[in-house]
Amino acid sequence: MAEITTPAAYFTQTVPQQYAAALAAAPALAQQPPLSAVFQITGEGGGTYTLRSAGGQLEVAEGDQIENPDLRVVMPYADWQVLAASGASDTFIDFVQRGKVQVVQNLKGTVNLELTRDDGSLWHSTMVFGNQADPTLTMMMTKADYDAMLSGELNGQMAFLTGKLKFDGSLPLLMQIGALAS
Repeated sequence: MAEITTPAAYFTQTVPQQYAAALAAAPALAQQPPLSAVFQITGEGGGTYTLRSAGGQLEVAEGDQIENPDLRVVMPYADWQVLAASGASDTFIDFVQRGKVQVVQNLKGTVNLELTRDDGSLWHSTMVFGNQADPTLTMMMTKADYDAMLSGELNGQMAFLTGKLKFDGSLPLLMQIGALAS
């Protein structure tokens, strides 16, 4: 994959390629309900992008084009760069690829991720589900444990019980978020 230099290139080229690859691998994914998201990359060089998927089609537009998206993601530019350079699937694509669209649509509240990288630095992201700021939840864990949890290698309850997952805020929202990792 070519080096990603801007959020515009990422959202207009890379994300549609990831979406097409996900559907090619599992055509039934196109039967999921529509999903909408707004991604806001903050700081110099950032931007705002709207994504909508429905019936196997992905629409990408610059700007905040949806009043009440299913998901709103806010991420600092430097943390977006790390995500883009990692080659990992975008959050939106990940939810579609793992058949979690309905789970995303049923969530309400704000989830702040604070993931510790191998070098000790923090990676931040805020996800607002259902266009509702409350309740709020902050999840703190290592990036490696978070990736293992999303891939199903680490059970969310076990991560919590063993201290790999710490949280502050809404326990009910934490429990609901667990459905994204199952």
